[in-house]
Amino acid sequence: MKKKLAFSLVLLMGISILSGCKSSSPASDNTTAISNEAKGGQGSYPKGPVTIVVPYGAGGGTDLFCRVVADKMSQTLGTSFEVTNLTGGGGTIGATDVANAQPDGYKLGFCISAPLAVMPLYGETSYQLEDCQTICGAYSTLNVLAVSADSPIQNVEDLVAYIEENNGALSYGGSGTGNIQHLTIEEWFQQAGSADWNMTCVAYTDGDSAEAVALMSGEVPFAIMQSQGVKSYVEDNSLRVLMVFGEDRPKWMKDQGLEIPTTKDLGYSCTIAPLIGFWGPKGISQEVIDTISNAFYEATKDPDTQKAIENLGLEFDYRTAEEYEKALQDLEPVAEELLKQLGMISG
Repeated sequence: MKKKLAFSLVLLMGISILSGCKSSSPASDNTTAISNEAKGGQGSYPKGPVTIVVPYGAGGGTDLFCRVVADKMSQTLGTSFEVTNLTGGGGTIGATDVANAQPDGYKLGFCISAPLAVMPLYGETSYQLEDCQTICGAYSTLNVLAVSADSPIQNVEDLVAYIEENNGALSYGGSGTGNIQHLTIEEWFQQAGSADWNMTCVAYTDGDSAEAVALMSGEVPFAIMQSQGVKSYVEDNSLRVLMVFGEDRPKWMKDQGLEIPTTKDLGYSCTIAPLIGFWGPKGISQEVIDTISNAFYEATKDPDTQKAIENLGLEFDYRTAEEYEKALQDLEPVAEELLKQLGMISG
């Protein structure tokens, strides 16, 4: 575990990476109007089915979100948007398939920022961030610290004390190592610990449900989970959330009157948040970018789609292709430095 000061300085560089620059309308057509292409396929694209590759398993938040909006986009553009799951490699198997596809707009990707801006830093992918063309940001999600509902750990202060009692050497649940979720909690460890901690992430690659089972069985004392993934377990009193990583609580917590503190509330500067969006191989046309971006933006305004997304515990976060690209470009050097400090890449 590296020194707190160096780690915190790096994260301060990235405080605004994924938390700002939200847009309320598409970039094209003077940022106000839905293009003709997104009003029923009046342009030259699309003329047939479009495949959207989700590099994670079916049934997760990213997959379900994509299927909801793909259905609406199919109605808008008059052609089918077929969601396919291509898993493995922390999202890089599916991302590789998209990066190597023909840049004609008929195979697109939908994923979190890690396969695009973080995983290539390991030097094991055939693509880099510059090989990917952003289309639009779709939603962002928040991570949370969770424990079993019957855990004696009642708040973050209790958790810090528990870790200290165990000499800063505990296992915890997460989605894996080296991804954005892992970097988020490692940054918090550096800020929260009174001494260097040597924590071990137990990776539950099957998603938040596997982490929830591990918490409830006592396999791990705490876990970092996605806010939408913990929602049903909080509602049935199986899990308890100690803290939300970020500056605000998700809407479902507010609606239920849950006064769960954020990292900002507790004085921590943990602000990296996963951003999920549409992208494709480098070289796709501006027509494709505008058509998909505008069709997605139209989906965000549909009441039925809004309700379906809200039921998933998620919230829209539309960003233009330029804003999405900048967020990824800003993330890349910060992630690189963090991975170096963790000893996960050389340099």
